[in-house]
Amino acid sequence: MKTVLVTGASGFLGWNVSRYCPPDWRIVGTYHLHRDGLFPKSEYVQLDLTDKNQIWRVLKNVKPDAVFHLAACSSTNYCEENPDETYPVNVTATANLAEMCADRHVCLVFTSSEQVFDGSRDYYSETDLPDPRNEYGKQKSEAEARIMTIYPEAAIARISVLYGPSSQVAPGFLQEWLDAWQKFFPVTAFHDEFRTFLSSASAVEGLFTLLNQGASGIFHLGGANPFSRYDFALLARDIFQLPVAPIESRSQREVEMPAYRPPRLLLNNAKIAGIGFRPRHARDELQNLAKEILLPPLFSEN
Repeated sequence: MKTVLVTGASGFLGWNVSRYCPPDWRIVGTYHLHRDGLFPKSEYVQLDLTDKNQIWRVLKNVKPDAVFHLAACSSTNYCEENPDETYPVNVTATANLAEMCADRHVCLVFTSSEQVFDGSRDYYSETDLPDPRNEYGKQKSEAEARIMTIYPEAAIARISVLYGPSSQVAPGFLQEWLDAWQKFFPVTAFHDEFRTFLSSASAVEGLFTLLNQGASGIFHLGGANPFSRYDFALLARDIFQLPVAPIESRSQREVEMPAYRPPRLLLNNAKIAGIGFRPRHARDELQNLAKEILLPPLFSEN
């Protein structure tokens, strides 16, 4: 059985990689501070990605056939306000890991972000040039460029906004919505921010498609259909049968935030579809999730 080392295994996507891992792969996850966020019964090792010697020791000890580099400081607002703190994790550590994977001939799949684009147009393909407007997007764009220079055989997956089951340490936005609705708290969703939302199960399938196909270069990995955040909230409320759950429609312009939020980030999946991956419609994905995430009936407070 082959082994894949997963950095950031206690994060949202890392937790889901452990949950949905194909049976022919062994997962060894890394965490830095949040061991309690690891998927139950996981194999794991502690790793500070800012320590180059630790990265080398982990690769030497685990001897992985592949690495999914998922760890990141991914809060756009936090990156905007703390660039000196997040750069070593998002850029320097990524370059160090790419160099070591290249030296050891270990397959590398790196997860980047739709935020490398400015959000000023419709669907983005892999040939569109990055033009990030926030610090997180700039760091991810630089990390991509450094990987392509150091290890051109690596695969880079620019992933859209994710939703799905999660640990309590790294809840995704959908879980936060469901938790709020169970307490009759309103959910605020932008009606003028559009994304190709992607389920975590599909994201894991896409990552293993890249790995199993020996893919290299940049690939986009987004959902099959675009939604505004508000329309996605309406769909989720419908699928989870929460008709009285409150949703407040807001505009991006009404909320002051440290980081710029691109209004329209839609990813074209044609390239990754060419090697066998096709995302499912969000309605189908949410229906599957509704069978996994069982909720008590939500009644009116009256």
